[in-house]
Amino acid sequence: MMADTNNENAIVKPWTVIVANLPVRIENNIRVDNCNINLKQHWKRQGYLINNFQPLYDYRGHSSFALVEFPRVMEGLKSAFLFELSFVEKHRGKTEWDLASQQTDDIFGWMAVEEDYDKNDIVRCHLTINRDLISISNIQMQEARHYRMVLSNLRDNLNSIAQNI
Repeated sequence: MMADTNNENAIVKPWTVIVANLPVRIENNIRVDNCNINLKQHWKRQGYLINNFQPLYDYRGHSSFALVEFPRVMEGLKSAFLFELSFVEKHRGKTEWDLASQQTDDIFGWMAVEEDYDKNDIVRCHLTINRDLISISNIQMQEARHYRMVLSNLRDNLNSIAQNI
């Protein structure tokens, strides 16, 4: 899909947080999900507006990565940023993941951004399907356009009601 970034840092839309180092177990030489879907319910109970939890698989089974998708509205973006912040506060964000040894049991998470969209790995393969890049300024422009349209429709409806009275 085409990037709409205007040389700014861009984020992936729908708002997506990459979760890394999910627990897996080996069964018959295949990596198997270790009940990670329960994490979605746990995070939803914590108040995050999660739409979808998509574990990522490759030819060896579960990759230990998942994409956590949030609603496309501004409340979804806020929830995604708060979700990312919950990892950053525990020193389990993108920076720490890049520095982590493979021996840790900690789960890491970060907002999917242009850098992740451009990498050549399993996460990129899934991010580029049905997802776009968008800059923060374009998000703000779209929101402003949307609210102007809503206000215009409301004004037209009120004028129409006033004329019928």
